[in-house]
Amino acid sequence: MPIHLPPKARVKAVPARREAAVHSIDWLGLWALSLGFCATVLAGIAYFMIGDNVGASGILVGAAAIIAVIVGFGADRDEARDGN
Repeated sequence: MPIHLPPKARVKAVPARREAAVHSIDWLGLWALSLGFCATVLAGIAYFMIGDNVGASGILVGAAAIIAVIVGFGADRDEARDGN
């Protein structure tokens, strides 16, 4: 026969798990993936709808450069934050 916990113990455990889940998400990586996906969609529109090869490659290279710069600086901030 299972023993159920009192309701107050469950209520206290749920926010702690939710907070741990939020802190475990790599928000910078998620942002980089979403920007890469958006750039791929825009480049696809430029290439297939308009037929602009140079514009499509410019969109992809620009997005890759932005991601590289932001992730490069973000890694420095994460290492400094981990040191505390």
